[in-house]
Amino acid sequence: MKKISFLRMLVISLLGFALTFSSNIQDPPLMTYKVRQLAPDLPNTALGFLGVVGLLVAMLVQPIVGVFSDRAHTRLGRRLPFIIGGAVLIAASLFLLAAAPSLWLLLLGVILIQFSSNVLQGPWQALIPDLVPEAQRGKASSLKAVMDIIAVVVGGAVAGILLGKVDTWGQTAVYAAAGAPVVVFAIFIIFTAMWAREAPGAADPGITQRSVGDALKNAFYVNFHENPIFGWWFANRILFWGAFIAINTFLINYLVDVIRMSQAEAQGFYGTLKIILGGALVLLALVSGWLSDRLGRKPVMLVAGLVAFCGAMILLFVRERTLITIAGAIIGMGVGTFLSASWALATDIVPRQEAARYLGIANIATCIGSGGARLLGGILIDPLNRALDSSSAGYLFLFGLAALFFLVSSIVIIPLPAKGVSNAKRI
Repeated sequence: MKKISFLRMLVISLLGFALTFSSNIQDPPLMTYKVRQLAPDLPNTALGFLGVVGLLVAMLVQPIVGVFSDRAHTRLGRRLPFIIGGAVLIAASLFLLAAAPSLWLLLLGVILIQFSSNVLQGPWQALIPDLVPEAQRGKASSLKAVMDIIAVVVGGAVAGILLGKVDTWGQTAVYAAAGAPVVVFAIFIIFTAMWAREAPGAADPGITQRSVGDALKNAFYVNFHENPIFGWWFANRILFWGAFIAINTFLINYLVDVIRMSQAEAQGFYGTLKIILGGALVLLALVSGWLSDRLGRKPVMLVAGLVAFCGAMILLFVRERTLITIAGAIIGMGVGTFLSASWALATDIVPRQEAARYLGIANIATCIGSGGARLLGGILIDPLNRALDSSSAGYLFLFGLAALFFLVSSIVIIPLPAKGVSNAKRI
């Protein structure tokens, strides 16, 4: 495969910005606002439950959509039809979330947005192994990570600004927060369609020889015993991402219940925190992608877990806003480093002819980590706080577990080859 230009790599990554921008407005800012409105007595339990249900949907949808995308034969190629359809459904789902007058309708909105996001995400993720040669995948993955980080910053800032205006704007602020991602998707899908999609044509003959039924039976199958690299990557992804989500999802409620900020103040602080971290994390993600191409994925991923562990430990012991920001910055440094190296390794080890399906399976690790973190938060924070008559005990227990998971995420990748996967068995 011939090398591609930096500009084309950048355009390939733009939908990653749109997805992360959307998810970081939806969760935790918009979801936290809605559950505190609809379930004020058990906000963490409701937030955790809704997150787990949504991620169960994500785990099921993405590999199945990947089977159909890998086999598609359309004038728009294998990926673009799913990308466009998913974006239309995302728009409808966001406005349902914003308007939901009850927990049941909020749950329906969560299910629909996870379904639609994963219809889009699986085929889009496959564009990197489809179009980018292996020697450039570290750079391509670092660009994806940069887009994710910028989107986290911008999404958190936009959500903080808009939802911080609820006291004066009312429901208009909530609808504005839901509408912002719709505009971003519309613009970036046009760019993708013009400059970053694969050529129209049929799927790989080796894939289409099997019936759709046979393909769907194996949609979730990976032999981890025969493919140990993927197994260790999978475990690392679950642990690291679960630790990050445990802190990120419940941080706004922590600021309200423990640091004693108002809802609007906590939303604003959360958005400001994302802005402060953004510039440094973008640079770090680019450097880590470059380093992973030269030193290998393993050492960069190992360092990421250790750095995030240090930041999480600091968070356990500080209450002052400046120190919380410093702890968040250290965790963010680990996350920025992790995003590039982890996804570069994933794109190295998946077969190109079934990239959408395998990256959909890889995304299950992210879903398990995210779902486990939300489930733990939901069953631990409110019950522990009530049992111990404390506003902080449940949060601190969960954040302590997150620190431990960051540390263990570094330990589980020790068996990986130090550099590259060329001498190890691929999927």
